[in-house]
Amino acid sequence: MEYCKNCQRLVEGPICKFCRNTKLRAPLDADFCMVAELPYFEAEMLKELFGDNGIPCTERSVLGAGITVNLGANLDRVRLYVPYDRYAFAKELFDSYFNGTEPTDEPEGEAEEAPRKAEIGRVYRHFKGGLYRVEGVAKHSETLEEYVVYRKLYDDGSLWVRPAEMFLSPVDREKYPNAMQTYRFEAVEEQDAETPDSVD
Repeated sequence: MEYCKNCQRLVEGPICKFCRNTKLRAPLDADFCMVAELPYFEAEMLKELFGDNGIPCTERSVLGAGITVNLGANLDRVRLYVPYDRYAFAKELFDSYFNGTEPTDEPEGEAEEAPRKAEIGRVYRHFKGGLYRVEGVAKHSETLEEYVVYRKLYDDGSLWVRPAEMFLSPVDREKYPNAMQTYRFEAVEEQDAETPDSVD
């Protein structure tokens, strides 16, 4: 894993899939890395758990202080960051607390990632460059298959729909060997997103 200093995340290089930074490096023990993004009250509980286990932790509001003051903390999401040398243990504690797994005495490596899902309200970049906001997840009335409903953030702002399985699928590397993303649609931070003139 490589470290992106811009968004303080561990990523698989050579390009950060969250902010498109190409200047990645090996993480240092003191680098603060994002370990989780959670609703405000759940983040507070996890912070307390980290503190009880001697893990330093910093936090950052997703909405920003101004919006949080107006809307209330219960609507905010919080990103938690821990030093890289405590990251693996922090991930195990996170999984233990939220997924019911037991932490080991000597955590090794990074915890396994949860299955991907389309998050309503999040902005996603298509691997060809277009930006879209997920408006909802719907079910087909006959087959009960899940579909993602999403809106273009460029041109006419039209609504689109596609099967959730396809929306969350990896890029076809045989068809698109030079794609810069792992997945067809990948979540981005809205403040880092630049809206290109592109379609999917």
